[in-house]
Amino acid sequence: MPSSITPVTVRFSEETRNNLSQFAKLTNRSRSYVINQAVEAFLSTRMAYLQELNEAVESVDSQPTHAAKDVFDWMQTWGTEEEKPLTETKLNDAGDI
Repeated sequence: MPSSITPVTVRFSEETRNNLSQFAKLTNRSRSYVINQAVEAFLSTRMAYLQELNEAVESVDSQPTHAAKDVFDWMQTWGTEEEKPLTETKLNDAGDI
């Protein structure tokens, strides 16, 4: 937990506030503690997800790819006498679309 606490105002529906109060009472904790724990857990999970997502996008962006038009054109040849292997289509440099 950080060494300093900053107050924040949060608005809840009456139902959420009642559930929060009930949960805090059942766990013998303050509402502030419960809210802080919930927000920390939410942010930890979401930040990890966003970090992984950004890493995946960076990984894709750093690799050569096929242009979407080339892939769709190649798919149109499937099952025909003119079917082409994907390797015949041009690879784009990283970042090109």
